[in-house]
Amino acid sequence: MTALPGKTGRAVAFERRADYTWCTIPHHFTVPILKSMNLDPPIRVLLVDDEEAFANVVADGLRDDSALEFTVCFSGREAINHLQQSKQGFDVMILDFMMPEMSGLEVLQWMHEDKNETPTIMLTGAGSETVAVDAMKLGAYDYVRKELTDLPHLAHLIKATHERHMFRVARGFEEEAVRETALNREATDKVRDVINAITPTLNGALGAIAAEMEMRVETLMAGLPPEKRKEVRTLMNELQRQVGVLETGLRGLLSLYQLVYARHPQVGEIDRIKQVFEEQIRIPKS
Repeated sequence: MTALPGKTGRAVAFERRADYTWCTIPHHFTVPILKSMNLDPPIRVLLVDDEEAFANVVADGLRDDSALEFTVCFSGREAINHLQQSKQGFDVMILDFMMPEMSGLEVLQWMHEDKNETPTIMLTGAGSETVAVDAMKLGAYDYVRKELTDLPHLAHLIKATHERHMFRVARGFEEEAVRETALNREATDKVRDVINAITPTLNGALGAIAAEMEMRVETLMAGLPPEKRKEVRTLMNELQRQVGVLETGLRGLLSLYQLVYARHPQVGEIDRIKQVFEEQIRIPKS
């Protein structure tokens, strides 16, 4: 316990512990002051080794590192249970190769088949270079010679492996976004081709309807009594107006589509298309 003078002259007591310092303010309350300002959550590490003494030495030796949080198990099957049942999952797994019942390679094989992408560091023995190669083929990020394990180096390797994995994940998202963009562009181009092919046909059909009505209106009205002619004329004018609205709308939609998918859409041109269409639908009935 260390006592330091406060601004008021009263002592402020500090009790130092491994991971934090307790600060007691007289007549008020006691609060912990964290040694490290690192606000990132700790890296969750699953340590798998059938040698309990070795596993406990590693976990206890690195437990003071606030950036690491250890879960220890002692068999391959237990490791798989942890991987399946953990809600948060693990950021890194340290996996011993030589274990009874289920080896480290068999755990990696299961992970590969189950599409579990927990980044793994393999613990190997002397002369196990072939095992290390096989582990890397199954997705292991790195390997460590068990008899040469150095705790500071292992802590650094765990953090570096986590960073590599996060980089791979971020790169995967970027590549997926690029693929989605390419697929969307391809679909957009196909839609544009279809619209370009359909629009002239539709406009031509609407124009033919309008012209046919104009030519036949007099013939239709010739045999009608005078009181019906005005009614038919009004109906034909309304039909022609609606055909004009459809033609303007189709042209506007095509132009809007071309503008929206252009590199630099022209807002003024979009407003002009909108104004033309609004004027068309406001044409008074005859």
